[in-house]
Amino acid sequence: MRPNFFHVVLSPFWWAALAALATLPLWLPSYYLHIATLALIYAGLASAWNIVGGLTGQISLAHSIFVGMGSVFASALLLQLGINLWLAAGIAAALSAAMGAAIAWIDHRFRLGHLSFALITLAFAEMAELVVLGWDFVGGASGQSLPRDEGHVLLFQFGGSHGYFWLVLTLAALALVVNLAIINAPLGYFLRAIRDNENAAQALGVGLLRNKMIAMAISAVLTSMIGTAYARYSTFIDPHLFASPVLTIEIVLFATIGGLGTAFGPVVGAILLVPLGELLRGQLGGVLPGLHYFIYGTIVVVVILALPQGIGPTLARLFRGLRRAPPAEKAGASAPAAEGQGG
Repeated sequence: MRPNFFHVVLSPFWWAALAALATLPLWLPSYYLHIATLALIYAGLASAWNIVGGLTGQISLAHSIFVGMGSVFASALLLQLGINLWLAAGIAAALSAAMGAAIAWIDHRFRLGHLSFALITLAFAEMAELVVLGWDFVGGASGQSLPRDEGHVLLFQFGGSHGYFWLVLTLAALALVVNLAIINAPLGYFLRAIRDNENAAQALGVGLLRNKMIAMAISAVLTSMIGTAYARYSTFIDPHLFASPVLTIEIVLFATIGGLGTAFGPVVGAILLVPLGELLRGQLGGVLPGLHYFIYGTIVVVVILALPQGIGPTLARLFRGLRRAPPAEKAGASAPAAEGQGG
């Protein structure tokens, strides 16, 4: 593990940011707390997807399957079989890891190109949605309603919006730390080598199948865990939301806008775009149908064209530039000296 990982994780700025975020439920109005909770959920999902899409270069559009496993299937285990939701979440995460590894095996076995892999994973996601909509065990098209939250942590109940905000904050931070750990570990080098040139990576001894399966399994487990938290927070599990490939498209959008392949980029993208979309819908949704979508889409297009590498890397470069820039006093003092030398 490179020292940079410990430098970030042990930094007082990191812990100060977490502490500041943890105080939001204590003073933020409920509507804005809901938006902040959604932003953290999507930040965690975008970070989980970044392991596969950003670091490995596999544009997977099947992550709605893993969200559905953690939300729809885990909830069905609770409602239909009476399995504790903690255990149900673990079962869903394990199945998600197996499915993710299987998708990675298919990619390796048939040596799919980036476009072919994206289309095949999208097809898997579409088929999974059809299965959910037609399977009575998971509620079918009618969805499922979870029991009322009574604040029993042992039953995966966290006592309302405050508790769920802290839960998703923890999961989003975990996904971010996992990204940092992978980037600064040998696995991160292997994944980036695979992303840049699979044949060259294989020639250097990088195990393509093993590393792809590990990356997809880790990503699937994190996505499933966050899916369970999202479902318990929402109370009603709508299959058209939790099992829809559209959810994956949103995750990919946030990660791309924020900065693919970076640890903080997907988080920045979700934290900026989710509140923007929710606020535009709240303020303009009733003014003219579709106006908020038009404005939101225009902003996204402008950001993509202006910042092709993403918002996160751009902000990082600006921050580094400010840190390296000489103080104004020092620059002003050196100018006369330079003029004197020239004379």
